[in-house]
Amino acid sequence: MEQIKPQDAQFLYTETADNFNHITLLLNFDGPAEGEKKGVDYGALIKFLQLKLKPHPIFSQRLLRLPAELDYPYWVYDEEFEPDAHFTVTPLTVPGDWKALREEVCYLHSQPMDMHRPLWDITIFTGVNCNGSNKGGFTIVIRLHHVAIDGVGMVKLLASFASPISDVDESASLDESGVEEFSWSNAAGRAVKNRLRHSVDLGRTLLKSTDYVSDSARRFLRTKPSERPRVYPCRFNASVGGDKIFDVVSVDLKVLSALRGLHAGATMNDVILAICAGALRRYLEKHQELNSHSLVAWVPVNARGSGGASDTGNNLSAFTAPIYSNIADPIARLAKIVAATQNGKGGKTATGLLLSVTKNLPATEQYLFARAINATSAASSTCNLFVSNVAGPAQPISLAGHRLESLGGLPPLGEGMGLFIATPSYNGKLYFNVISTASILPDIEFFMECIEASFTEMKSKL
Repeated sequence: MEQIKPQDAQFLYTETADNFNHITLLLNFDGPAEGEKKGVDYGALIKFLQLKLKPHPIFSQRLLRLPAELDYPYWVYDEEFEPDAHFTVTPLTVPGDWKALREEVCYLHSQPMDMHRPLWDITIFTGVNCNGSNKGGFTIVIRLHHVAIDGVGMVKLLASFASPISDVDESASLDESGVEEFSWSNAAGRAVKNRLRHSVDLGRTLLKSTDYVSDSARRFLRTKPSERPRVYPCRFNASVGGDKIFDVVSVDLKVLSALRGLHAGATMNDVILAICAGALRRYLEKHQELNSHSLVAWVPVNARGSGGASDTGNNLSAFTAPIYSNIADPIARLAKIVAATQNGKGGKTATGLLLSVTKNLPATEQYLFARAINATSAASSTCNLFVSNVAGPAQPISLAGHRLESLGGLPPLGEGMGLFIATPSYNGKLYFNVISTASILPDIEFFMECIEASFTEMKSKL
């Protein structure tokens, strides 16, 4: 048995009855070339995916929660695990175009996962005619709960899919005889120890942060109320209950990289934020909601370091930064973003302090804190949207002999945070994946046009 980390638990405890915290990954494959009669052996494809997933801890383990959340849940072996029950093969609605695929993916992403079994499932859509130049392609849709994995972990999982079946894959066993069995008496004893340990760690974290809190308080009191930074709510700071919507556009990664030259010190992430800000500016202007206040983005950051770490669970940091959607000129906007993100990534921030505190909360307090966050939509007071960039494979990859044409991803939304722009990259392209709800973003197709227009405007400055 393995206990989940406090940061993992946040994605469990903030889940609600109509907003689910799983990640949905799309892997798109083109159909056979003209004249090629050989079809896809979906049975063999499922067998391949099962062998690739088998060494992964999430494959056969379910989550076991303790009564009253007295301690963090454990991963335990699912005695009733049936791998085939996690796979579905279904034909896409004719004509198999992007609209039909998108509707199916949105429906899947909006459905809850069965929390009493291993937290993953795979749907393979056949008859997909929008993944390349040929008809009859297929799309693999993988859902994994965020409590088990983050974006970087998903990329590592994809990389493992791209390698041939190895001896490790073949020899991986579901025999749990060598794994420590769950014991309620052991869990109770560990709960007492963990409460003491987390309380001590929390005290240390708060003690280390006293200088930052004192300095922040002094700066706050010295600043005029009208000049204090704040987050101004907008249409994206709304309830996210109900069905989710999704769309994606791609841009050339080389051009995106060249855009860093528009301002000294700009990173790829800064350029992405500037493009998002330009798109949001266009969108809000069309709806007569653009004002003089900048939108603020929550930007997750991989905290694993260069040494590498397990691809399970979550290891994230984050910062918030204004993205200057109130600035029309893209180069001036990028310059301000560079300064804002450098400030956010350097030194301590309120967002970083909040994450440090929640990483050290005992389980009961973490659960109550998450409930309070949801009930008050407190996240909307820290930012207006999420923007996350995770680099994927730079070269084309194949799964079981099938070349991956493109990819996409749908992360979960947070209560009061109704817009997530995820930007994974693959094989020379970067994909702007937009996730929201129909009530918040009723004209998502226009929003995608805004992203393309913002990218084109910045490209014209080269």
